[in-house]
Amino acid sequence: MKTCDVCKEPLRMMGKFKYADGYICKKCYKKASRQFTETIIKKSLQEIKELCGIERDEKSLEEFEVTGRIGNYLLIDELNQKICIPNNRMTNRQVSNPDFYNVEDIAECEIVYRPQMTLEELEEKTAKREEGTIKFLKIKITFKNKKEKKEICLIANPVRIKSYAFRQSFNFAKRMNQEIHRLMQESAEEEMEGGSE
Repeated sequence: MKTCDVCKEPLRMMGKFKYADGYICKKCYKKASRQFTETIIKKSLQEIKELCGIERDEKSLEEFEVTGRIGNYLLIDELNQKICIPNNRMTNRQVSNPDFYNVEDIAECEIVYRPQMTLEELEEKTAKREEGTIKFLKIKITFKNKKEKKEICLIANPVRIKSYAFRQSFNFAKRMNQEIHRLMQESAEEEMEGGSE
């Protein structure tokens, strides 16, 4: 009898799901397809395993209480001082497991774009709906351990500054940047208060 390529459970005739390299069971398909919302037919075994092997992420998700959200880009848990980056196709060009981070581990958050100019210049051009093109727009988060960086891609291809798509994405980027900096400030203040007692 054939078994699921991920969990090795027996496959039933009506309960097996095809992906690029073989078949998986319904339980694994539910995880790999993100609750039946995506197809897996082109995913490799490695991708399927990454999507299914999410014990760590499930535990993190259980400990994560959403108190705020910025679009589909960022989830916030102010109670536990954490953020979650969902890693959907919009931000990652592929779907992968969500990433959870403690606010206290964040060293810096910045808006990155090309061509280079000051943020004030870009805001002015956006407000005036001037001609020009932005090649990409990202939020870059650097962590205190210096080994890890996380980018949230809002625009991956050139787009006109005066377009609605750019203005929307730029607003999301500014909100995320402000919110992460606010959380970092609160975390630093709490740390200082805790150290002075």
